[in-house]
Amino acid sequence: LLQPLQGLGAGADAARREAAERLLHNHEAIGRFAARGLSAPGFPPVAAELSDPNAAPAEEALPVVDALLRHTTHALLDGEGDAGAVALSPDTLSGGIEPRAAAASLGYLRDRISVPRDMSYPAARQLRAHLNGVIEGVGAKAAAAAAAAS
Repeated sequence: LLQPLQGLGAGADAARREAAERLLHNHEAIGRFAARGLSAPGFPPVAAELSDPNAAPAEEALPVVDALLRHTTHALLDGEGDAGAVALSPDTLSGGIEPRAAAASLGYLRDRISVPRDMSYPAARQLRAHLNGVIEGVGAKAAAAAAAAS
């Protein structure tokens, strides 16, 4: 059964608000899902890498993933950036987040957003762009901290 794509005519602001609403609506489950990116593959192994039903979240990473998703939601609601280029200032991000944790968890979520199951196509583009923006911002903050320490 094919579902029609919704929201194709929506502007960037509406798409960002929809993406933020979807994150807020189910934040706990989304955080646990994204934390699966920091854990080992499930057992028994499955052939479809992107849809491992046996994967479990890395429980110890849930507070960090929650902070990353809060930053993503804030960036979406702040209304900055287009889906093509989102640049977040490292100064707006929490300190002490490892770039590997950000890339693994937010990348896991980004690669598994489904249209139209999860949200409209424009909202998914905005969410993916803002997830990438947070990943890059955390990396830039860690690089700046390392440069200042040396």
